[in-house]
Amino acid sequence: MVVLLIVFIVAFSLPAQSQTITNFRFTAAATGWGSDFAGVIDNDSKTITFTTQRWIEDIAQLAATFDVDGEYEVKVGNVMQTSGVTKNDFRKDVVYTVNGNVHYTVTFVSPQASGLPLINIKTRNNAAITSKVNYTDVASFVLTDPNQPGNNISKTGPYSSSSNDSYYDLIRGRGNDSWGNPNSHKKSYRIRFNGKTSLFGYTAQRNWVLIAQYRDQTLLYNTVAFELGDRFNIPFNHSYDFVELYLNGDYKGNYLLTWHNQVNPGRVNIDELEGWFIEMDGYYDDNPKFRTTKYQLPVMIKSPEAPTGNIEDINNPFYDFVKREVNKLTDAVASPGFPENGYRDLINMRTFIDFMMIQEIVDNLDFQHPMSTYLYKDKGGVINMGPLWDFDCGYGYNYNYVHFNYANRRMNMNDFFKKLFDDPVFLVKYKERWNEKYGDIASIPYFMDEMADKLKKSAEQNFQTWWYRMYAPWTNDHPFERNNFLGSISLMKNWYNAHVAYLNSGFNKVEILPETLNFETGYFDHPNTVAQVFTVVSYGEADKVTARLDKENSSFFEITQLISRPTGGGGYFLSVIVQPKGAFLAGTSSDVVIVNCENQGRTYTLRAMLNFTMSKTDPVYVVPQGLTAFYGQRLIDVALPDGWSWMNRASFVGNVGMQTHKAMYTPDDVAVYGIATNIDVPVMVLATAGITGNGEIPHDNPFKAQIRNGQLYVNGLAAGDMLSVYSVTGALVFQGIVTSGDMEIPVNAQGIYIIQSGNNTVKVAFD
Repeated sequence: MVVLLIVFIVAFSLPAQSQTITNFRFTAAATGWGSDFAGVIDNDSKTITFTTQRWIEDIAQLAATFDVDGEYEVKVGNVMQTSGVTKNDFRKDVVYTVNGNVHYTVTFVSPQASGLPLINIKTRNNAAITSKVNYTDVASFVLTDPNQPGNNISKTGPYSSSSNDSYYDLIRGRGNDSWGNPNSHKKSYRIRFNGKTSLFGYTAQRNWVLIAQYRDQTLLYNTVAFELGDRFNIPFNHSYDFVELYLNGDYKGNYLLTWHNQVNPGRVNIDELEGWFIEMDGYYDDNPKFRTTKYQLPVMIKSPEAPTGNIEDINNPFYDFVKREVNKLTDAVASPGFPENGYRDLINMRTFIDFMMIQEIVDNLDFQHPMSTYLYKDKGGVINMGPLWDFDCGYGYNYNYVHFNYANRRMNMNDFFKKLFDDPVFLVKYKERWNEKYGDIASIPYFMDEMADKLKKSAEQNFQTWWYRMYAPWTNDHPFERNNFLGSISLMKNWYNAHVAYLNSGFNKVEILPETLNFETGYFDHPNTVAQVFTVVSYGEADKVTARLDKENSSFFEITQLISRPTGGGGYFLSVIVQPKGAFLAGTSSDVVIVNCENQGRTYTLRAMLNFTMSKTDPVYVVPQGLTAFYGQRLIDVALPDGWSWMNRASFVGNVGMQTHKAMYTPDDVAVYGIATNIDVPVMVLATAGITGNGEIPHDNPFKAQIRNGQLYVNGLAAGDMLSVYSVTGALVFQGIVTSGDMEIPVNAQGIYIIQSGNNTVKVAFD
């Protein structure tokens, strides 16, 4: 019994082997660092963590040195692990299993383990990149993609002699505010390969761009715009690939890799000599450049390049066709005849609408200058907008570095582009396109979530390096803690949803164009009475439409027609045709057109101003021999020219044909005047006739008129004649066919009325 007890105690007193990893590191020889790199072991959570932003040359094939408390097998998957020998890919988590049942997860908190592709650039002699004009030689360029190894590239210069301009690949700075701002050290770069090179499977080109997105706490400002470009099928839309950038061994942050804006196959694919590609940009810092004759838009010609002479001189005759075609468009948009002056034949309206709509969706403040605004025209083609570029001043940015600063804002655009919305055709197509693409627009927040999940590890590394250089210290309006990447994404989604809801309301409302309609000036009661049109534009049919003038019966204008038509794309036009009446007082007359309608369950009241000016400017007066005075025309109160005196009716015999003729009166006289048609030069002709004291024209009138209790009584009429009643201003009060010898007509306003039937006219006062 005693012996057994001793054995039992001995057995339970032996030290137990814990199956724990006691040491896990990478040797200096493995990393090339000059010292070992040890992980932090947490035996409670069974995790081993390495935190670094230093470049590890062979992280995809790295041998770990480890110790285990006990003689146990260690495997990764089914592969037996030998300390210091067996290599694994540490760009993603690696699980080490001890004795088949204890699992340690080895995690790298490192840009190289963010899940994104990596670009590692070394310049020749580790030279610094200090200029956005002069290139620096690249000794090596390495792209590794942990998700698609087929994208991996490794290039090392110098290269053998070739037709290209360098024995090395090249790199320089790029950008304007991002490069020059002293508060930001995260810079954008342009890479120029020695020969055409394909990245991520895109068309091989020499020039590529790494965008720093130094203002962007979400890293998504450009990407969301480019994604919208894909959803809108914008031609030559930019690719977007996120990468981690190392430069001479230093981590530079999360970058967006895309292609450089240029004319080339796979880029802006147009004719390189007879097409053109321009940038409108307020920096105006690249030659050749010019400003448009109208709107003074800053234009820099990116392509073509003059084959002879000074390629940077805008006065080189080779560039004349570019200036001519750009100015033809801006002149047309500025023209008084816009939009019915053929400007639509100069553009691909779809590309203008898509480009401008995406600017509105992301509320890009730069578009108002404009900045980074590209247009192109192929040989024999029309002018297009695109590709999209540079959105770090979008999403509520207000130049005080506050993003997601929500305000109800539409058409944050330069006046040239804003003017296009005065074209009813453009406006209705804009509404149609919005509703056609609304599903793609409204679902963008889901895309933001997907990208946030993809970028969150990279964002943590990026903001460990750059968070204090980003704009703000996050303001009181939008407080951020360090590395609160997901918080910024949440704010961005909230802003986007509110802005899209606001735009949806704006794009779907009924609108009237123009808001003010000015007729041409009339001279001495000869107005331009050519009808003009207000156009009511809606998405979906406008129902129960009525149109009236605010002054109604006393107006100097009249609505002559309502014409409605669907566009076939969900849009709807209603044309309200308006023109001045035949008689106006000198000076400016105005009124308001009021249109009421229903659309999409809402009732709209639209108002638009009418203006017409009658000038006192004297025409040339001639009194031809043989003019007979005309009676019974509309009357108007106008002044005679200086030195003109009333003439006796007896002075006139015979007839002169008149294009237009009118009459005016004084207490004693009637004047008839018009534009003569049978003389060499159109001039004003004038004739007068006396009026009797009782207000009747001095010849035998078969009818009489009087007003009692607001009723005009006329008798002595001839059935079948036209009876017309005018106010003293020439406004038509009543017109109809005489059916009997006596007629009774209501009149509302006090004043002088002129009654005409057949060749007879009578004047009567309503006091």
